[in-house]
Amino acid sequence: MLVLALTLTLAAQLAADALPTGTYDGTCLYPEAVQERAAPGELVACNQARVNADSITFGRRGWQTHTRFNGAFQGDRLTVTSVTLPNGRAVDVRGVCEIYHADNAVSTIACTATSTRGSMAANFVVSTINNAR
Repeated sequence: MLVLALTLTLAAQLAADALPTGTYDGTCLYPEAVQERAAPGELVACNQARVNADSITFGRRGWQTHTRFNGAFQGDRLTVTSVTLPNGRAVDVRGVCEIYHADNAVSTIACTATSTRGSMAANFVVSTINNAR
């Protein structure tokens, strides 16, 4: 019985720590004050986000262009080492993305990155109507 209880506890912990990969519908939202201070190209515009094992990508439905924050995950935190811009060029950066949860579901994905060329941010709020795919 003890072995079964330990196995179930370990399985529950691994499930809780699992990366919520998938595609999420929603929107990138920024407070008005942030929008007013941001330089062109600093705030990502999107209505979908895709979480993969080593990146978070933000874009618009159809994905003609997108911005991808690349790095390594530890739990729900991605340490960002590069950003792939909509033109396909990768830029070395320092940054972080965080995946937030509410009611056991992904609610917000926030990323910030800086380089010698400037800063970039994505603040994605998941739609409560559509679930991850």
